[in-house]
Amino acid sequence: MTPPASLTHTERVRLEALRYATGEESTTYVAIMRTFTGEIAGLLSDQSASEVGTRVAEQGIELEQDTVDDRLSYLVEHGNLARSPRETEARSLREYLQNRARYQLTQRGELVHRFVEELLGHTESAREVSTEMLGGILDGLSALADLDRSAIGSAAPEALARDIVTVFAQFERLVSSTRDFYTYLSQVLVRYDLDRAEFAVFKTALLDYLQRFVDEIARHMPQIADVLQRVEPNVPALCTRANTGQRLRGVDGEVARRSAGLDPADWPSLHAWFIGGAGRDSDAAGVRRLATDAMRALLVNLRRIATGGREQSRYSDLLTLAGWFAEADDDTAHALWAAAFGLYSCRHLAFVADDDGDPIPPTASWWRTPVADVPLALRRTGARTVRGRAGRREDYAAAKAARIAERARAEQRQAAALAEIGSHPGRLGTIRLSDDARTVLLDLYARALVGRGRPLAEGDIARAAVGDWELSVRRAPGAGTTVVSPAGRLELHDLALTVQPVEYQRQETG
Repeated sequence: MTPPASLTHTERVRLEALRYATGEESTTYVAIMRTFTGEIAGLLSDQSASEVGTRVAEQGIELEQDTVDDRLSYLVEHGNLARSPRETEARSLREYLQNRARYQLTQRGELVHRFVEELLGHTESAREVSTEMLGGILDGLSALADLDRSAIGSAAPEALARDIVTVFAQFERLVSSTRDFYTYLSQVLVRYDLDRAEFAVFKTALLDYLQRFVDEIARHMPQIADVLQRVEPNVPALCTRANTGQRLRGVDGEVARRSAGLDPADWPSLHAWFIGGAGRDSDAAGVRRLATDAMRALLVNLRRIATGGREQSRYSDLLTLAGWFAEADDDTAHALWAAAFGLYSCRHLAFVADDDGDPIPPTASWWRTPVADVPLALRRTGARTVRGRAGRREDYAAAKAARIAERARAEQRQAAALAEIGSHPGRLGTIRLSDDARTVLLDLYARALVGRGRPLAEGDIARAAVGDWELSVRRAPGAGTTVVSPAGRLELHDLALTVQPVEYQRQETG
């Protein structure tokens, strides 16, 4: 759906609920809203202006009664609060005047203030991607895929709704954590204030984390896409059964909105993330591409630091200087300003001009006299001579040898794992492999499905060749492959995996 070119009147009115958090008196407005949202009991209660003033005073903000009335009326006008219809009993005229108006929280006001509190408590720190949700999503979708029409009709609605909502809650957690991680990563990659030691630690940790993240996505994405396609034909029946029973209705007679996943319209987002659509790739594949781009950006930044590029950042220095200014009194701040930026009181200096017949008088203003050409070394150190010697060139031979040895060991383990798989030619039924061979087999399995470009139909074959043999994956209902390793037991249903020489495939296809 294409969004409208301009906001409607209703949308502009809704945005008015944000005004209280951005104005000059935002401190008092936030304190007042906290009296309504600070505890669960306040969500269904109403308060008078005197009660709000008392609770705000407990937060250290003293407000007059008339000021509290004005603030509450402002929040009512912008939709954050509403006047309570409950009548109050007063034993005196003074008590009636104080309690004649009571206020309660609106749904819009609670939503806006929840976001305001989340923004106030937000910190610019790293957040890991919740890749552990991939396994939970796969298990949940597999359980739903095992239900046929009769099983869906006899399933308990509450249990079925719980399973569906759990899958979508895990999916939402995965998507939000991925978005937060890449937002933080984009901010770090453009910084130039990291020194060599800081960037080396950050680079090692981040490259290793990105590689593990990409491996998790590559391992789970084909399986989740396959199971999701099996579930999608039964989505209307699943949602209908999960929504069976007595439902909450609003005052307008409409059925209340339920959690994500219980409406068939929620499922296309799951399909777009793991499978994609016509003319577009899946979001999971886009996440893998972003990880690759981030690795390239890291290497570019590393090259800039290693070669001593021209880009310089005073980020940390300016933060330290700002902290000094924040803690200093007026006299210290003036002295600090002069020392940091060289801006002293106005002085008139005279130098011998290039033309001896036209000297610059001492009374001439700096605004009208020509600029003096001061060398950089003189401006920084006050001396013209260059002292010191160039730093010694760092020797990376040991680090390079260690990386080469590490790469050689990894290639040896890879070759041994491939040889172990190649020693089991033919149809793989139940097979026992080492952990390295199991990882390589799953990578080949993922490569075969990704190279196919679309989910396997019955009788389709996907292949991934390595060396002089290849792994073929064929959709075969009733068949299965079981891989047992020290890390656990993996079962692939309705899939036949075969290890065969490349020459055999050439003979088949001619």
